Amino acid sequence: MHPQPATHTKAKKISKAIFQTMVEKASDGIFVYQDHRFYYVNPAFEKILGYDQRELEHMGLTDVVHPETAETIEQRYNRRIRGENEPDRYDVIFLTSNREERIISLSPSVITLGGKPATLNIARDITERMRMLDHLESSNQFLKGLIENSSDAIIATDFNGNPLIFNRAAEEITGYTADEMISRKISMDGFMGRGERRRIITLLNKGTADNPCRLVAEETSLYVKDGTLIPISLSASYVYQGAKPVAGISIFRDLRPIKEVQERLKASEQKYRILVENANDGIFVYQDHRIKYANRKFREMLGYTEEELAHMGFKDLVRPELASLIEGRYVKRIRGEAVPEQYEIALLGKDGVWRAFEFNPSIIEYEGRVATQNIIRDITQKRKAQKALRASEAKYRTTVEHTGTAIMLLEENRIISLVNRQMEKLSGYRREEMEGKMPFTQIVHADDHDRMVGYHKARRERMKDVPSEYEFRFVDKQGHVKDSFITIGMIPGTKQSIVSIMDITEMKQMEQELEKTRKMALLGEMSAHVAHEVRNPLQQIKTGVELLLQSTPPDDRQKKLFEGITSGIDNLEAFVTQILEWTRSGKIRPKPYSVRNIIDGLIFNRTERLARQSVSVETSFDVDHDTVTVDGIQLRQLMENLIDNALDAMPEGGSLTISTSCLAGYTFAGATGGAATDAFELRIEDTGCGIEEEDLHRIFQPFFTKKSRGTGLGLALVQKIVDMHRGEIDVKSRAGIGTEFVIRIPVEQTSSQGEPAEDRGQRP
Repeated sequence: MHPQPATHTKAKKISKAIFQTMVEKASDGIFVYQDHRFYYVNPAFEKILGYDQRELEHMGLTDVVHPETAETIEQRYNRRIRGENEPDRYDVIFLTSNREERIISLSPSVITLGGKPATLNIARDITERMRMLDHLESSNQFLKGLIENSSDAIIATDFNGNPLIFNRAAEEITGYTADEMISRKISMDGFMGRGERRRIITLLNKGTADNPCRLVAEETSLYVKDGTLIPISLSASYVYQGAKPVAGISIFRDLRPIKEVQERLKASEQKYRILVENANDGIFVYQDHRIKYANRKFREMLGYTEEELAHMGFKDLVRPELASLIEGRYVKRIRGEAVPEQYEIALLGKDGVWRAFEFNPSIIEYEGRVATQNIIRDITQKRKAQKALRASEAKYRTTVEHTGTAIMLLEENRIISLVNRQMEKLSGYRREEMEGKMPFTQIVHADDHDRMVGYHKARRERMKDVPSEYEFRFVDKQGHVKDSFITIGMIPGTKQSIVSIMDITEMKQMEQELEKTRKMALLGEMSAHVAHEVRNPLQQIKTGVELLLQSTPPDDRQKKLFEGITSGIDNLEAFVTQILEWTRSGKIRPKPYSVRNIIDGLIFNRTERLARQSVSVETSFDVDHDTVTVDGIQLRQLMENLIDNALDAMPEGGSLTISTSCLAGYTFAGATGGAATDAFELRIEDTGCGIEEEDLHRIFQPFFTKKSRGTGLGLALVQKIVDMHRGEIDVKSRAGIGTEFVIRIPVEQTSSQGEPAEDRGQRP
C-alpha cells in the first residue's frame, strides 16, 4: 500500500471538520443508533427531547417514543440493518424529558460503524406544522359545515359561470342538486331571472379590491327546477385575489314564506280593523300624548268625532287633578316600567257628563313606533249596582255580625268561608284561622262526624229528608265539648250553605238537673213515707222486746235471740234516720262551731273500733281558722259518714289522716261573676281498699253501695250537706291504695231565709 500524499490527508481532515460543524450546527436533529442505543446525538436532537448526550447514551428508542409505537420502531430498525425494505421517511411521536409529545419526521439510513451496522437518522420536528395542518383542517371542516348547514342558500361561481359551491339550502330552495349545477347540466343564465345575472355582475364590476361593491338583501327572483319564478332576498360580492376578482359569491333567502306571512298579516290586519271598528268596547290608540285612532264605539261613548279626537289627549278627557297621573302612567308603560294593568277612570263626554269606565291599556307598535292600545268599558251602571250591593252587603253583614247566634258559611268542599263574631266566641278560633282554611268537621265531635258529612253531601245532591235542624256536639279550640243546636240551609243557586249554631249546653244541663231533681223529689217523698211507716212499728217491737226481757228472765239462748232482735231494730232505726236526714228540707241554721271539737269528739267515740281494726289516726288543724259558721249538726253528720266509710275500707288496719285549712280568696265553681271568698277546707284520707274508677261517678247516688252492709245513703247525704252550704266536694281514689275526700265550703254562711248567721259562741 502506497502512503497517501500529505495534501490528501489534509483534505480529509478539512472535510471531516466541515461535516462535523455541519452536523453540530444543523437545525434538524441527527442521531446515530446502534445496538438499540443512541451512539451519538447532535445538539439539535438534545434540544428537541430535552435530554443531553450522556443521558441518551444509556437510552434506546423505546425510552423516548410513545409506548404504543415503541415495538414497531425497534422492529423497523432491526429489519433495516438486515437490509430489508423499509420506508425512507415516516413520522414518530417522541416523548420529551417533560413527557411532552413531539411529532418527528424520521429519515433513517444504514451505515457501518466500528465494523458493525448502525443507522444514521435525520429527525425534523414537525409538531407545529402538524398542529397547523390540524387547525386548518378543523377550520375547513367548520367552514364546510357552516356552509352546508346554513339556512340561507350559498352559491360561488367563477367568471365563466362555473358553480364552485352549491350548498344544501340552495338545493332545497331551487330543487336542483349540487351535482347538476357543478356539472353544468343547468346554465346559470337560465337559473337566474331574465337579465338578472348580467345586472348583478355589472353592479359588482363597479367595485375594486380596496373598495368592493356589494349587493345586500336586495329583492329579486330566480327560476326553480319546476320552472316557477320565486322571490328571493339576495346578497352578492366578489372574492378578490390581489387586485383581481376571481369568483363571485351569492347568498339568498327564499321570500315565499315571508310573502305568505305578509299576505296573512294583511288579511289579519283587515279582519282586526273590522273587529275593532265593530267592537262593543271602546278602543283607541294613544301615541305621543295624542289619540291616533278611535273606533266607532269609543266615539259614540264620548260623543266626539274622529277629527276632534285626533287633537285630544288624556288631559282633555280626565279630571284635571288626575291628568298628570294618567299621562305619567302612559310614559312609564311605554318605557317598560311597572304600572297598573287595569284601573277605573272617569272620562268627560262632549255633552259635559262624566262617565265611569274600566280602563285596560297594553303596549303595541303603531305605524312603526311604540304606542298603547286602550280598551274601555262603560261601568256607570255597574258602579251604581255595586254601590247598592255594598249597601245591602253592609246591612246584612252588620246583621250577621251583631246577632246573638254563631253563624258560618260553608263551601261545597266543607271549608268555612265566613264566620261572624259570635262564632269566634263560641269556637275559640280567630276569624283568620277559620275563613278559607278550616273544614267544618274540625269543630264536630268524632262521634257526629260521619252523620254530618253525610248530611252535607246529601244536601248538595238535593236529596229529600235531609234535616235542616238537629243537635250535635261542638268541639271548641280548647277541646271542650258543647251540646249545640244547628239550623242549616242552602243558598239558592249556589253550593254554599248558611249555618247558625246555638250552644244549648247549659239548657241540657238544666234539663238534666230538673229531671234529677224531679226523680230525687219523688224518691225522697217515697222514702220519707216508707220511713214514717216503718219507724212506729219498730218502736212497738222494741218496746215489746224490752217488756219480755223484764217479765221473764231469759236463758242464754233466748238472751242471744233478743240481743239479735234488738241489734236489728237499732240498724233499722239508723237506716230510717238516714232516710229522714236525706229527705229533710234544704234549710240550714248556721252558727259558729269549732271544727276541731267536732272531729276530736268523733275520733274519741271510735277509740275502741280504731284499736280493734289497728287503724292509726293523724290530725292536722289550722288553729288560726278553726271556727267556721255552719250548720253544726249537719257538718258533724258529714264528717261522721266520711270517717265511718274510711274505717269500713280498712278492716285489716291502715292509717286515717284528717286535716283542715283556710283558703283565702277561693273561687268556687259556678260562683256568680267569678267572685272570690275565704273557704274552709277539710281533707279526709285513708289507706283502704279504694274505689274502682268506673264507680267514682256513681258514689254520690242514693242507695248505691258495694258494701255487704250499708244503706248507700251516706255519701248521698254528704253531697247534700255540701250543696246546702254552697260548697264543693272532690274525691280521688285508687283501688288497693286508698281514697281522699276534700270538702270546701265558704267560711261565712247565711241561713236558709237569707239572713246572716248569728254569732252565739262556739258549740261543742
